[in-house]
Amino acid sequence: MYKKIVVAIAMLLVVGFGCSDMPKDQQVDYNEDIKPLIEEKSTGKVRGSCNMIGKGSKCLDYIGSIWTEQQMKLNCQGGGTFSLDACPYAELGGCHNAKDTITETIIWTYNYGGEPSTPESLPYERGACDLLEISDWTYPADMLEAKK
Repeated sequence: MYKKIVVAIAMLLVVGFGCSDMPKDQQVDYNEDIKPLIEEKSTGKVRGSCNMIGKGSKCLDYIGSIWTEQQMKLNCQGGGTFSLDACPYAELGGCHNAKDTITETIIWTYNYGGEPSTPESLPYERGACDLLEISDWTYPADMLEAKK
């Protein structure tokens, strides 16, 4: 099962989200082709986090079931601090990636730390997140609402 998922994600990265220069029958659509392979009902419960606030003003919450403790620790090497707890409260919000899939994560943004977001840079960060088909900007309150 995981092999199929890895292949599907790799195809997505190589082929892209329905690139227009590809023949129609070879285009990949995330909602039709990828998401059914990796879909799951999210509990919203954080499995662990990688705190990179001191270095880059970001913290990554791992939510999807694919994230084992070993995978989270390996992914967090190189400047982050791994924890089995959630990231600190992020007033500015964060980029919610692959919601309701096995690879679900949220990259929270902070206005303090190594590279703080500013009122000038935050709209660009939100826009870049929302531009991706698999990502949406979210706030901590949105996560609490989703659990109800």
